[in-house]
Amino acid sequence: MLLQLIDSAIQVYQDEHKPIIIRLNGYVQYTDRLALREIARQVVEQTGSKAFQNVEDDDNPFDDDGIDMLPPPPSHLPSLIAALPSLSRPVVVVLDAFNIFTEQPRQALLYCLLDTVQSCRASSTSQKGLAVIGVTTRLDVVNFLEKRVKSRFSHRIIRTGNVLRVDDWLHILGNCLRALPDTADDAQASQWLSIWNRSVEIFLQDETLLDSIRHMFGVSRDIRSLLRVMVRSSLCCLNDY
Repeated sequence: MLLQLIDSAIQVYQDEHKPIIIRLNGYVQYTDRLALREIARQVVEQTGSKAFQNVEDDDNPFDDDGIDMLPPPPSHLPSLIAALPSLSRPVVVVLDAFNIFTEQPRQALLYCLLDTVQSCRASSTSQKGLAVIGVTTRLDVVNFLEKRVKSRFSHRIIRTGNVLRVDDWLHILGNCLRALPDTADDAQASQWLSIWNRSVEIFLQDETLLDSIRHMFGVSRDIRSLLRVMVRSSLCCLNDY
């Protein structure tokens, strides 16, 4: 839900500024080396910038062989990150599972990103700009930042709360289950879509389901607990099938 909130905010400026969106996940890009290579890949994919294509080569210094898990040499890290504001469009870096990035050695990636953001704010307006957004469920993640990283952090924090009503859970669950209409003009697909969504509505009105959801809501209001139960139930149904 946090990522959806960020996507909605970015969409407001999409038509006017057309920002370059770079998405990293701490569970996937768990080393600075992997993160840098993913940054380069996404920049090349969205802009075709030749300055970042060398990092995509198989023999590049950021290639992770699965044995050497050390971060890239310090000379490579600042140069690549510092080149982001020089791109033709503004850059937004979204760090999902932000707390995992704080566990990396020396927090070099975070330091370079936030230091570059601070440099953009202090420099002239010739640069397009860089924004870094960290997403995490840890409320105390700021305490994990090294002193030099924390000094460059803007301390702008937006905290979101859990849903307050059972009806909100049902609304979210319904959005997850309903199928979106297909743009293709296919009578069979449209018929399937209608049958599926009608079945979802019947499912959401089932009293056994409603009792289970009320029970879970009384224990925890974290929507992820509901989604985990639904995923496991779906897997069990598939195994039985």
